[in-house]
Amino acid sequence: MYTDVRVKIPEEKGKVTRKKIKGTTYIYYQIDRVYNPEKKYSIPKSTPSGKCCEDDPSMMIPNDKYLTYIPEAELPDEKKTAHRSACLRVGAHMVLRRIISKYQLKTNMMLR
Repeated sequence: MYTDVRVKIPEEKGKVTRKKIKGTTYIYYQIDRVYNPEKKYSIPKSTPSGKCCEDDPSMMIPNDKYLTYIPEAELPDEKKTAHRSACLRVGAHMVLRRIISKYQLKTNMMLR
C-alpha cells in the first residue's frame, strides 16, 4: 500500500536501485547479500520501498516497508488529500440497499 506523500529518494550507494516494470519505475532497497559459492559471487536481496514519481525523478511515493528499512526517514503527518476508496462508498450503498429490500421499505414508503 502506497502513502499519499512524496519523499526524496535515499542516496545510499549500493543500497538503492531502480527497476522499471510495465512502464513504472520502482525503488528497491537492498536488505542483504547472499554469497553463492558455486558461482563465486554474491546475490543481492532487495525489497520494493516505493514508486518513483513521474514528474520528478528525485522523489518517490513510499510504501509500507519504507520506514521498516529506512527508519531515520520522516514522513509528513498530514496528507495533502483525504479521499476515500470507491469500495468504501459502494459498500455503504450496498448495505443500505440490502436493508431496504429485506424490510421492504421501498414498498411501504410507496403505500403512504
